[in-house]
Amino acid sequence: MVSLDVVKASNRAVVKKQPITAVFVGATQGIGEYALRQLALAHGSSGQGLRIYLVGRKEGAARTILSEAAVTCPGGDFRFIPTEDISLLNEVDRVCAEIARAEAEAVGSTRTACVDLLVMTQAYFAVGDQMQSNINSEGLESSLSLLYYSRMRFIMQLLPLLTASPLAGRVVSVFGGPEAKLDLDNLALLKPGTLGFLTQGSHTTWMTTLLFERLAAQHRGKLSLNHYFPGYVLRWDLDNRPGLTLWFKILSVLLWPIILLIRVGLQESGERVIYHTSDRFAALPAGNTVGAEIAKSTDGIPGGGAYKVGTKGDITPLPKVYSEIDKEETSQKIWDHTMKAFEDISAGRKFSP
Repeated sequence: MVSLDVVKASNRAVVKKQPITAVFVGATQGIGEYALRQLALAHGSSGQGLRIYLVGRKEGAARTILSEAAVTCPGGDFRFIPTEDISLLNEVDRVCAEIARAEAEAVGSTRTACVDLLVMTQAYFAVGDQMQSNINSEGLESSLSLLYYSRMRFIMQLLPLLTASPLAGRVVSVFGGPEAKLDLDNLALLKPGTLGFLTQGSHTTWMTTLLFERLAAQHRGKLSLNHYFPGYVLRWDLDNRPGLTLWFKILSVLLWPIILLIRVGLQESGERVIYHTSDRFAALPAGNTVGAEIAKSTDGIPGGGAYKVGTKGDITPLPKVYSEIDKEETSQKIWDHTMKAFEDISAGRKFSP
């Protein structure tokens, strides 16, 4: 476990070392909101400069969050990028193009435009009767897109800015549950009856882990990708989820006293998201000598650049099945599948697996 004091000290140190440009996707509530707030708080009035782009649907909430962050961080530059549906990859492209234009204009000739931190929390979780396939206009299942395709598209579209960061671009994808089943013959989970709450979680975690490894290898020394499981942070809003089955509601109520003992507060969760900017999660070139404080990436390399991080900052052990798969073949299938989805949709076609 990484203590909260260490986390806070690291967050204060990074904003005093260099100006920070950060993009928060889906941060009008929950973990993303509090990560944004904690970054502004860490910077305060003594950091080297902070610009934040908040991408979200709820303009009122976004304006409130950014105005309050501006009080905490006077001199910070806080911008809202509205979006209607970022399960759509064409919408992701539009948002990223807007961020790239705005950042180029903001820095002018003073320094190279970059994004130092990309935090993605966009998601729609459903259980019971709500868990049904919802294919969007691009041919992707919407909840799966929010957890995987949309997030990967943000990374790919912002790569020039991320790899230009003096910090080495830091990517934090907040989700990261346990890997169990991966359906290689149905990667988009479009076959009838295959989309379920646990299946979706395991499936997207597998794909994210393996794609992160590939991207880290392709951009060694310039990109650090962190798949973060935040633990139990928020309680299910049962009153506003009428589609939930009775057994799930009963189970939630019965387990809530136990969850209270292990849950992570929103402020702490926000701090731990920003901690992924620390040197512990480095993007180091091959051949560098690293110290014991550098975390081991999912491919077993200290400082390898792709990390699966648990609630309290510990590296999450990968399951036994991870060492039993044909990793090269599996990674290639996921890469090819993802790139085909991007190519189909960019060409104006619906995705066809």
